Amino acid sequence: MIPKKRPLPPRGTREQALAMMRERGLRLTAQRLAVLEYLLSTDEHPSARRIFEKVRKSLPGIALSTVYGILAELTRNGIIKALEFEEKDNRYEANLSEHINLVCLRCGKISDYLTPYTIDLERIRETVGFRAFQSRFELYGICESCGGKG
Repeated sequence: MIPKKRPLPPRGTREQALAMMRERGLRLTAQRLAVLEYLLSTDEHPSARRIFEKVRKSLPGIALSTVYGILAELTRNGIIKALEFEEKDNRYEANLSEHINLVCLRCGKISDYLTPYTIDLERIRETVGFRAFQSRFELYGICESCGGKG
């Protein structure tokens, strides 16, 4: 069964994420908290390896496999989102609000673009009988730093 997901505002608060973890019966371990807090603190969409490198500074004994497990668990429970790409590592974010991911084809940077539009998943189910659980939108191009302006 897919858990009900309550959207967080962009870079949701620690308290909201902790409440979601408690609702889903997840223990608040030091490792889970460190991974979650890093994701809540950054505008980046880091890979598991990048998260591991950052978290390892405060928790030197944490293993990369532990970080992968935590990310999978937080994603499965709707607390974070995994951005899966065919040709590169997954990236992760704590922004569960409706937004478009802007992906630079040169440097790989991913930025969020908040959109006033929302997708009514319930209406889609009623109209065409498709039961969607989440949506993800990406635009691919060149970021301003790589010469995309103008």
